[in-house]
Amino acid sequence: MRKHALLVVTVCCAAALTWAQKAASVDPWAGSWKLDASKSKLRGPAPQEILNVEAAGQAIVKYTIAGTAADGSNYNEVYDGKSDGKPYPLMVNGQEAGKISYHRISERKSTAHASMADGTTIAETITLSTDGKTITAHFHGKDKQGEFEETRVFNKQ
Repeated sequence: MRKHALLVVTVCCAAALTWAQKAASVDPWAGSWKLDASKSKLRGPAPQEILNVEAAGQAIVKYTIAGTAADGSNYNEVYDGKSDGKPYPLMVNGQEAGKISYHRISERKSTAHASMADGTTIAETITLSTDGKTITAHFHGKDKQGEFEETRVFNKQ
């Protein structure tokens, strides 16, 4: 009986692990993405950015951005929140820089609203291409200098 119970537990664990791996592999957002400055419309000099999106499911948004600004300084952004329309912290270099709320519209489209610590506000639409190779983020924001538009295009690595 103990051998049978151990076999059942082992099979269930293996099935759960396989299911979890399969669920993670079908998340089309998950993976490493590189900013394509030539296709982006940026306000200033182009940074170098790598966006890493974790497979976290439909209700969770988890990503990091490792970047190098035009002046050579490095930065790291981390976001870990839900796509429930409520604000969650955006951490930049270990400090809270603002809050972002995400709302998933469909499997390939989300919207976001950010309120940054410096008073900047941003409305964003994020779209994943149908071939799963490009993320395009359109920003409309307002800061101390006025309103602005920006588009960032990331290609899957």
